[in-house]
Amino acid sequence: MSKLQRKPLISLCMIVKNEAGNLSRCLTSVRGVADELIIVDTGSTDDTVAVARSFGAAIVSFPWTGDFAAARNAGLEQARGTWILVLDADEELDAGSKGELLLCAEHVEYEAFFVRIHNHKGTERSSPVITVNPILRMFRNRPPYRFSGIIHEQVAAAIVEATPAAAMHLSTVSVHHYGYADGVVAKKDKISRNLSLLKEQLKLNPRDAFHQFNTAVEYMRLGDYARALEHIKQSLAEAEPDTSYTHLLYKYEIRCRIMSGDPAGAMDACIRGCALFPDYPDLHHIRGVLLLQAGAFAGAREAFRQALLIGLSPPGYHTESGMGTYLTYAALGQLCQETGETEEAIVCYTRAAQLHPVPSSLLARLVRTMKCAGRGPELAGWLEDHLPQMTADRLRLAGLLLADGCFAAATEAVAGGAEAVESLARGGMEAVSERSGRGAGMASECLGSGEEIVSECLGSGEEIVSECLGSGEEIVSECLGSGGEMAGAAGASLLQLLLQAGDTPAELLKHQDIMVLLGHPAAGALDYGPPSAAPSVRSGHAWRLLADGALASLTAADDYGPAAARARLMLPLPRLGE
Repeated sequence: MSKLQRKPLISLCMIVKNEAGNLSRCLTSVRGVADELIIVDTGSTDDTVAVARSFGAAIVSFPWTGDFAAARNAGLEQARGTWILVLDADEELDAGSKGELLLCAEHVEYEAFFVRIHNHKGTERSSPVITVNPILRMFRNRPPYRFSGIIHEQVAAAIVEATPAAAMHLSTVSVHHYGYADGVVAKKDKISRNLSLLKEQLKLNPRDAFHQFNTAVEYMRLGDYARALEHIKQSLAEAEPDTSYTHLLYKYEIRCRIMSGDPAGAMDACIRGCALFPDYPDLHHIRGVLLLQAGAFAGAREAFRQALLIGLSPPGYHTESGMGTYLTYAALGQLCQETGETEEAIVCYTRAAQLHPVPSSLLARLVRTMKCAGRGPELAGWLEDHLPQMTADRLRLAGLLLADGCFAAATEAVAGGAEAVESLARGGMEAVSERSGRGAGMASECLGSGEEIVSECLGSGEEIVSECLGSGEEIVSECLGSGGEMAGAAGASLLQLLLQAGDTPAELLKHQDIMVLLGHPAAGALDYGPPSAAPSVRSGHAWRLLADGALASLTAADDYGPAAARARLMLPLPRLGE
């Protein structure tokens, strides 16, 4: 009873259909925030209604009529709260935003609040964020405030019409959305449905800028950029100057022109957009990319630096993750490589990796750049100093270095201490046991299969195998520096193989030598390298490393030295999971 007396009261209003798999996560996220749950069900045939009832929700059965606004408004009619909070089943409120949302609800001088929708690539919170979009999702519960539009339904117009002086606030409340992770077939069905409904809306009002905008978005999803551009132009012509999505119209015009092969038109749209929205980092970043592609390095540098100066996009803009931060640093790093400013490129890639939530590709780029700059010996120390959280695991660090052929640096990472090597050895032994299940056949599993492969890779006979794997207490003691403690043949063998490769000039390494390193089972848990890949993929990776070694042998004094140095940077980078 005391809960109902707490003011201001928030009513969560949702429309759902067959969302049993998502609804629980959404409703769990609003515990302690929403005092009332109103669920409008439009015809579920799964356990959606049962899940909603288990949370104490009031269920409103509403047969689907093809009108999203009508379904939304059916829920609003039942709500008793001071505030209406709107979420979809494939969304969840960020736990860290609960306090801010409750604080917003105390400010009754506002009529509505925008929240930041984080659109994820996958279906989990850990998946990368693609875009962040400010959307009006909480507003006062007043009878005139009702949704309109059979699709992409909106309530803002009704609020402004009923309360012309309505104050609305751009909050930093975060809501995570997973709807963009749908399968391709389901997405295409959804696009077809959306376009059908939008065409009906445009028949009623062809000058509706908002529906022109949404129609353009659907055509962009279909890859029909010519049609999308037509609707973008119409939307720009009809939209009021202060329309909340105008900045997106310019951004989408740029994208459509790029995809249509019109870089000059894209640059013109970019210049117009930047003039209207000078604090929008996405447009400055895109302008920098266009200038970089055109070889206008000075202009590109200025555009990237402007985007970095702004940093994270202000709350009122739809933004793509990384623009103004890690993506812009990475682009500036690429520019610096193009202009021969290697040291600045290294700094940019390092900063980009520090900011990126999943920095695998940037780490690979950083390693390649430092290696090609002749700073390979510094790699292990540089990564430990500047990216300690990502490289604290020495096995992981060694895998990163191993993946790009930095064998000496990988050796330093593995041999950083007896404790680290012991951990490596234990992990290697477990990996060998899991993969082989044969005990005595472990050496064969590490190096290939059968005497023929061992002979081809390293020589022939037990003497060569012993050299590579380490034999007895003397070899393991040398690897561990532990006075003769045995830590496991598999872990010690990786260090021994690395030592052998690190002492061998790059031009003398053979394809199968590198295959042995990349396929060593003690490295099977690495995140960055190819050890777990199919042999054919691992073989291609080994050939790329051999090509890199051959190019590295051409010094700057050689006629082809500069071209070789550039070619090294253009070789395919190791990819996550290869």
